Amino acid sequence: MTTFGTELPALDGRDPLGFLAALGLLRVCADIRRVPTALSFSDTTACAILHSPYETAEEIADALRDVVESIPDSAVLPDGGAGFPPPSGSGKDPLRRSRDDFHQLMASHPEAAETWLPSLVTDLALDKQGRCAITPFTAPSGQQKLRTFFEKPLEAVRNEPQRLLEALVGWRRVEGFTGEYLDHRVLRSSSDDTEGRSRESGVPGATWLATMALSLLRITGDGHRLRATLWHRTGSTSVMLWPLWRPALDLPSVRSLLDHPTLAPRDRTPTVDSTLWPALGVFNVYGAERQRIPGRTFDGVLAPLSVTVT
Repeated sequence: MTTFGTELPALDGRDPLGFLAALGLLRVCADIRRVPTALSFSDTTACAILHSPYETAEEIADALRDVVESIPDSAVLPDGGAGFPPPSGSGKDPLRRSRDDFHQLMASHPEAAETWLPSLVTDLALDKQGRCAITPFTAPSGQQKLRTFFEKPLEAVRNEPQRLLEALVGWRRVEGFTGEYLDHRVLRSSSDDTEGRSRESGVPGATWLATMALSLLRITGDGHRLRATLWHRTGSTSVMLWPLWRPALDLPSVRSLLDHPTLAPRDRTPTVDSTLWPALGVFNVYGAERQRIPGRTFDGVLAPLSVTVT
């Protein structure tokens, strides 16, 4: 099978949403479409390069559309089962369980227990309310639940499939779409709006791809404090750090690289050591943190963070 290296200009690996969307693209092509796929990044533009049987961005977008269309109307994930994450209406999130109820949750969703559950919730850490901790890639606001985290982006690309191509070649923001707060630029002040309004404007296609990356990003804990792929404690806060690499890496190789100890920061700056980067094919590391929104009580949006490299 012929493999093409297709650079995707909209998936900028220096940006947290761009990087997560690139991971999601790899995961969808390799795990869901089951075609030979690898991922790398340009060391000049930092854009994602997909190595696959798809020659153009249009062909990749067509493959993504097929995946979206294959998800049953009652489901929100391509491989999590119709009832996962469980819906809740206006009540509490059914995934926010006590530790005693966690094994019942796993037994109720055997398919998701193999694919998605280990990336979304763990009984090895607890939140401030004593519930099983959830992935730091979500920042629930208001009535947002883990199901709506996946449901809203999926609904957007189902209704407008062209958003999938836009995710790869040129982002177009949609007013009223929150982007699940994976993108700090979703927040537009009144000075950015022609009518003086303060609105949220996100990128549906890139957000949907980013949500598909979460099954690669496992969470665990030490009994109390959460540990998650790409996330590191620096003092009293947590930061997200990720590498960009030159060689084309398949899905198992990417999983291994994302958990490599060389990505761990040495101090609160944060500072990372580049000594082992040449052997790993890494050419830079970037960072992000949750940025609080004035007047809001949730964890905030995922915003870029400067990283010191030595």
